[in-house]
Amino acid sequence: MPYDIVIVGGGPAGLSAAIRCKQLAEAAGSEVSVCVLEKGSEIGAHILSGAVIDPRALDELLPDWRETGCSLA
Repeated sequence: MPYDIVIVGGGPAGLSAAIRCKQLAEAAGSEVSVCVLEKGSEIGAHILSGAVIDPRALDELLPDWRETGCSLA
């Protein structure tokens, strides 16, 4: 299956890259197909946390994430 962009890794950096690529394409009035490859059974399967999250980067990438019901749980 052909894609315009393939990103290896479904962690925070890979997902941010995929979202930003789609945002830039939309702003340019075009559409790109993006594929995120993750070796885990699901996105984020290898992320171990318990840390406090600083939402500044999320606020910049998706300004309305709180209003749209995006969960950090």
